[in-house]
Amino acid sequence: MPLGPDNPTWKQLYLALANLAAECGGTFAFVIDQGNGLWCVGLANSGPTTVTMPEDRAADRFYKNEMVPRLGGLRRGSRLDVAKTDGDDLYVGVSFAGIYAVVVWFDGAFDPALARARIRRALPEIEALTVGLPPSGGPGFDEGAQRVLA
Repeated sequence: MPLGPDNPTWKQLYLALANLAAECGGTFAFVIDQGNGLWCVGLANSGPTTVTMPEDRAADRFYKNEMVPRLGGLRRGSRLDVAKTDGDDLYVGVSFAGIYAVVVWFDGAFDPALARARIRRALPEIEALTVGLPPSGGPGFDEGAQRVLA
């Protein structure tokens, strides 16, 4: 079954991410892996969709700016916990399950401590749903993802 609104687990993940973004005052939230595999983007206050081109580009920027410089450490078990509160891209990102990060994106000023607290509260559900998805087999799906999903 392809990943999208027809997959019940993906749909639950979408709703969890959309709710997280809304609770944090963000515009969207997403799950990305160490190979730049974008698993799901949840738009605050929007029903499940895969039409997320601007958000996909934002996820690519997050990957390039935050994950790529830390890939060596992440692969050795380091955790990612970042907040960017100035400039054009505003976000909080937290890693989980060894290879993934959940990121909440903002359009304006936000409280990073509050966003982190809400991410941590939502993380068990997001992690369970993410690792419950079938392997994509496409770009960004690496051996680490296969181990976590096995």
